[in-house]
Amino acid sequence: MNNTKALVLAGGGAKGSYQVGVFRALQEVGWQPGIVTGTSVGSLNGAFAVMDRVDQAEQLWRTLDVHNVLEIPHSSRPEELRAFLLGVLRGGGLNIDPLGATIDDYVDEERMRTSPIRYGLVMTEMNTLKSHQYTLEEIPRGRLREYMMASSACFPALRPQEIDGVKYIDGGWSDNMPMDLAARMGATELLTVDIDGVGVNHPNRTGLPGRLLRSHWDLGPLFEFDGKRAARNIRLGYLDTLRLFGRVGGTAYAILPASDHFAADFAAAYRSALADAAQRAPTIWLAEGMARQVKGYPATYEKDPAAPTAAGIAPLELAAERMQVPPEEPMTLKQLALTFLGSFDQSPADRFPALLEGQGGSAVGEAARAAAQPEEFVTALVARTLAGMGTRTFW
Repeated sequence: MNNTKALVLAGGGAKGSYQVGVFRALQEVGWQPGIVTGTSVGSLNGAFAVMDRVDQAEQLWRTLDVHNVLEIPHSSRPEELRAFLLGVLRGGGLNIDPLGATIDDYVDEERMRTSPIRYGLVMTEMNTLKSHQYTLEEIPRGRLREYMMASSACFPALRPQEIDGVKYIDGGWSDNMPMDLAARMGATELLTVDIDGVGVNHPNRTGLPGRLLRSHWDLGPLFEFDGKRAARNIRLGYLDTLRLFGRVGGTAYAILPASDHFAADFAAAYRSALADAAQRAPTIWLAEGMARQVKGYPATYEKDPAAPTAAGIAPLELAAERMQVPPEEPMTLKQLALTFLGSFDQSPADRFPALLEGQGGSAVGEAARAAAQPEEFVTALVARTLAGMGTRTFW
């Protein structure tokens, strides 16, 4: 039996720029899909993947603004805005004709039909909310544009698209991650890219092995088409995909492999510092675990506290995130630690002297503050841990 990889692209409006970074990384690691399915913006991005035009997709996203997608007035005159809003209400949503023009400019239907990569999309019948799945072979020649616009009509914000007398709205209303369609098309393996869009996200019901890509970071508002944010999202998608394929480590940051023992040394030192604090206030274990859970980091430790895994280095990542260390560039864990240490003037550890040093204040009171602000406590504990490891650790 042939192994047919399927790339499944969820909808999510302007967050779709993330998926272009995924394409770039998949090319780099040599993961080639035989099937691409998409919903809403995923159907647009999927077309670029099928056409093998990743450079063009990146160029579009870096220059795209809302006027390339939606009919929105440039004027700020009250009377013109009032007339525009009345038209939106009467028409049942914003007009997406500009999206159709963008599709005309960038999507080559004939190139897609001759591509070795098969293509499918999902849209939703407006009156019944029934999901409609279409492969490119099932879409009448010359009408792909209409079907892509229907898949992207995010009602009620956007106007429904009519095809052969039937009104359709965004495929996300019924199936935002079209894994079932990929299975129907013959996929034997799934890679799904979720961008936290609005819609119905079904679990993998296909029985096929699959992997899921989802950003740890906020990819921005649904309709905020901005080149700078798109560039950031593309970078995050690229790094997250490298992590999925084992090229980098970490959870939120792209941690490069290193030959030193810094990861193991940090994990052991942090665990020891946490145990010391828990002797002064046992509830600290709960606060520390809560911080990890809330922020989406691994919550359990290994039996070997020095094991340099994602769970062992997660506190440093969490602390770096809290101090707004940018995630767009890969770095070793030691480099992340140095960047974190350079992100503040006064050590966060100073806020918990009784818990972390056994000096002054009330350990009980500080434990209560840690329970209310667990991320702040973890950040303080990381700062204390790194200070305790000494400067020789970094050089």
